[in-house]
Amino acid sequence: MFVKNNYTSSWYSKPQESISQNLSGSILNHLFLPHNLPSSSDTDYLIDSNHRHEYKLLEYVNKYLKSLDAKNELSVFQVLKKCFQYWTVIQNKENCSVPNLQSIIQKLVPGDFLPLYFHAQNAAILIEIDENHTDQPLISSWEVSLPPDVITSSLEPHFSDFPVPVFRLPNRSQLLSSVHCELLIDFMNNTIEHAKVQKASYRFDEVRDVPISHYVCQWWITQFQDAQVHNQINPSIAFKKKHRDQIRYTRSMLPFRRSGLWMTIKVVLHTILVRRLANVGTIVYKLLITH
Repeated sequence: MFVKNNYTSSWYSKPQESISQNLSGSILNHLFLPHNLPSSSDTDYLIDSNHRHEYKLLEYVNKYLKSLDAKNELSVFQVLKKCFQYWTVIQNKENCSVPNLQSIIQKLVPGDFLPLYFHAQNAAILIEIDENHTDQPLISSWEVSLPPDVITSSLEPHFSDFPVPVFRLPNRSQLLSSVHCELLIDFMNNTIEHAKVQKASYRFDEVRDVPISHYVCQWWITQFQDAQVHNQINPSIAFKKKHRDQIRYTRSMLPFRRSGLWMTIKVVLHTILVRRLANVGTIVYKLLITH
């Protein structure tokens, strides 16, 4: 039986068929933002319970990519398939351990990509193994969702610019170190800093706001020794991502917001396609995302 109070809900006692229906409905909510969206996060399957099931979005994208006909596809789709195969494994918090993360990074070959999304930090990273410098990985990071006051302050659309700055590491060993992998897992599980709100003479964490992304978007990069700005990204492949978001909040601890993982998936797809196909990549991306 489905049990729900003002702050939490339990999906686990439902029959499997009912869980599947809630998952499908939740995915449709985040992909298409229909009119009758949930009024809080605790009534949406993907983002309920601290986004516990959000990784299932990746499973569906991974399944879709695997279903594509290998005989008639562009070679870049093999890159996408491998990327999402690894990403799907490690994005699930139950699989996100130091040994698993080290194993996946070690398996990356020239031309491979590995993204990670950190809901707890409102940020994402992308690791790329450069085909021309195989032991000098490229890394980048970016803020995923905009703060609620930005989204709600204007009817004008909001965009983020890509590609973001890319940095080259001197070798792969820093990515593989236990300390670094533990840091990424901590990013995955624990919010470092929330926005603050002033109430009377006290300051409190505003948990309904998105977390501060600084620690992934800026501080993380500075922890690598001898990381250098990579200036070989073709400026002609720049693109923008529109923040189509909805914030619904009614008598609950946390509002409904569109999945940051879905935004990250779109950015990663678009980034890899334009890296491999230049301007044609944007056309392929639009065909793929609307297929």
